[in-house]
Amino acid sequence: MKNITKEYTKSFEQLKQSTINNLVDCLHEDFVFIDPFNKIKGKECFRKFLNKMFVKIKNPKFKILNVLEEKNLTLIKWNFEYEGSKKKLNFDGISEIIIKKNLIYKHIDYWDSGVNVYSNLPIIGSIFKKIHND
Repeated sequence: MKNITKEYTKSFEQLKQSTINNLVDCLHEDFVFIDPFNKIKGKECFRKFLNKMFVKIKNPKFKILNVLEEKNLTLIKWNFEYEGSKKKLNFDGISEIIIKKNLIYKHIDYWDSGVNVYSNLPIIGSIFKKIHND
């Protein structure tokens, strides 16, 4: 595994509000992050996004399950756990990582927002659960 990939995955697994800089130090200046809810450009904007995550979500934690590398493309399978209003929640996802100049240039997350977020919301959650259980 490439050194930058090791450092990046390690930083995600050890991520706390006090360690955000460790993760951001792995990023290219023109870094891009995309997930089902966000498109963020620039490492400083990503730093703000992570800080906001720690304000909005209680005890977020990433666990890296698997890493596959091929030239400048890396796929990372992960589990994300956090505390919801009444219980602990978690889900798996996959990230596509592109490396440029030995830094993380692009990070695209793939995960099901319907099952993993909307299904846990009051009122509309029961509708999403019904849709995804059929």
